[in-house]
Amino acid sequence: MVALKLFTASALLGSTSAFIAPQSQLKRSLFAAPVEEATDVMPDSTTAAPMSTLEAAVMEATGAPAAPAAVVAPAVAAPPAAAPISPPAPKGRVAMKRTENWSDLALPFADRPRTLERELAGDAGFDPLSLADSKVQLYANREAEVKHARLAMLAAAGWPLAELWDTGIANTLGLDPIIQENGGRAVSVLNGGLGKISPVYWVGVVAFAGAVEALSEYKKGQAKAADSQWMLTGSYVPGDLGFDPLGLYTVFGKSESGKMLMETAEIKNGRLAMLAITIFALEEAITGNPVVVNSSFLFKPFWETVQNLMMYSPSPYGVN
Repeated sequence: MVALKLFTASALLGSTSAFIAPQSQLKRSLFAAPVEEATDVMPDSTTAAPMSTLEAAVMEATGAPAAPAAVVAPAVAAPPAAAPISPPAPKGRVAMKRTENWSDLALPFADRPRTLERELAGDAGFDPLSLADSKVQLYANREAEVKHARLAMLAAAGWPLAELWDTGIANTLGLDPIIQENGGRAVSVLNGGLGKISPVYWVGVVAFAGAVEALSEYKKGQAKAADSQWMLTGSYVPGDLGFDPLGLYTVFGKSESGKMLMETAEIKNGRLAMLAITIFALEEAITGNPVVVNSSFLFKPFWETVQNLMMYSPSPYGVN
């Protein structure tokens, strides 16, 4: 009986050791295996991820089957690269001009300013005060110059014509000849006489000028909105409002060189007119006489001027 009990105890002890041994081995393997730090490297889609030491120890102790081989993902073709966007092609306003000579500059002894690249009409490289320190400022200044030039051309023609024709027109319409009452001089800030003009006239002038300015700004905004890079492409020229009922813009041709000639003629005549109207105002304020009297030969037919020179000029020999 005692022998049977010893045999049973030995059997139970052996089975318990057999059950505990693998677990002890697994425990020793887990604590003995070094733990590696995780990395942020993404596994390649064509190869399986490497097995860590901890995973290998667990699989060895438990007898688990090896991980299945990684499935190779099919290669995906990369989308075609977009073609690079080429910069806008500028108009050949600079390239078409001949090589600049020293006589083309307003100040031959000075260098041409950096922002003046002869892409605008009438560009003689004259900016001694560096008023156009950027391309944006250059185009803004040209816009203002063209507006003042056009207004000056109207004024330079209207000033002497008003002094010549105002009295006759006023008498025909039964109105007061304001210029005649002002000593024959055109009404101005320096000459006076502005208070004699009806306020209705001034309201009409201001309303008309405002309408023209609003329309010009609207058309200019449309042209610039259609091409955001208009400074490079030259699609908008400062002062070009699309108003050309007589087709004078293309008198010298529809090419860029032909348009440049007409723009040059306009800006040069406008600059001369700005000087002329200034001289008119100063001359009448200083002398007190109308400009058509001080410079009468400029406002009479050419043949009358020649006739007066021949009839009333002093004899070269001193004989009457």
